[in-house]
Amino acid sequence: MLSTFPELFTFGLAAPLILRVLLGCFFIFQGLRRHKQEAAGWNALWNDAHIGSLKLAPILTKIQVILGVLLFVGLYTQISAIIAILFIATVWYRTFGFSRPSFTDAWISLFPAVIAFSLLFLGAGLLAFDLPL
Repeated sequence: MLSTFPELFTFGLAAPLILRVLLGCFFIFQGLRRHKQEAAGWNALWNDAHIGSLKLAPILTKIQVILGVLLFVGLYTQISAIIAILFIATVWYRTFGFSRPSFTDAWISLFPAVIAFSLLFLGAGLLAFDLPL
């Protein structure tokens, strides 16, 4: 079947750029939101994920922000995508375990994981420091 708009394939590298920037902003804003609420206590911030360690919560927040910055600028994109998938899966498991999450919680957690998984295969796209060899 012929494509309806074959001219748009010229901009094929723009799709990973959009996905990468979106996922980077997601991780940056989530990490900064958790860091900003530091006064409320680290245990309360990660309470949903049942991570109650005072030493582990600030480290996870910093990893989340660094991961978002790496994705945003397009540096080590595929490695960052793997770490993002592992991070999302870990938080998913710690939050829900084997219980059935609500429909909204499941989709909100699934979208960043799918974007990270697609970046693993698509690469960084335009305006990135990663160059395909």
